[in-house]
Amino acid sequence: MNREDCILFIDGGLSNDGVGFFIGNTFITAGHVINDNIIHTINVNGRKIELKKSDAIYLNCAEYDNVSPDIPDVAIFEFKEINSPLVLANDSLTEGLCLDNISKRRTVLHNETNGISSIFTQTETIKTHICKGVVVSHDADYWECHTDSLLRRGDSGSPFMKGNSVYGVLVGGEPGTIKCAFLSAERIFKIIENKNK
Repeated sequence: MNREDCILFIDGGLSNDGVGFFIGNTFITAGHVINDNIIHTINVNGRKIELKKSDAIYLNCAEYDNVSPDIPDVAIFEFKEINSPLVLANDSLTEGLCLDNISKRRTVLHNETNGISSIFTQTETIKTHICKGVVVSHDADYWECHTDSLLRRGDSGSPFMKGNSVYGVLVGGEPGTIKCAFLSAERIFKIIENKNK
């Protein structure tokens, strides 16, 4: 299983998509991705699985998608029989660190029939989007990163990583800019550790 296979598209309908990733048997995404009134599903080894708030071992988020340094915006689910090679980074983040952001996006393909594109020939596919980011500053458990391409709303929950080490989960950004924020792996590790006590 390569690292891109451990990063999954979360289908929440056209306007409520997101991304999540496996660390071992643990599935992690941004908390605000999992909304009350929307069915969210992931595809795990060919099986469609619904992510329900009630099944989360931990779920918290700031109101109205606003990042708050006091509230860890994360949702954590436990699964069986997943063997992800990804790990939460155990070294400290530093300003200037270069990381990859890997996301999965819904993309509409405009197929042509007899040289003519039509809404009836469109198909949807999920594509991997990779960009580079540089860590620039932090506030408590959140870090600001500047990426080399714009991230969008459906990228929330995607990991910032180096190799197979995940340094954080994307939770927000400044629209129209390369500025985004991620919750640190260190904070996620503490939440999981407290849940396992």
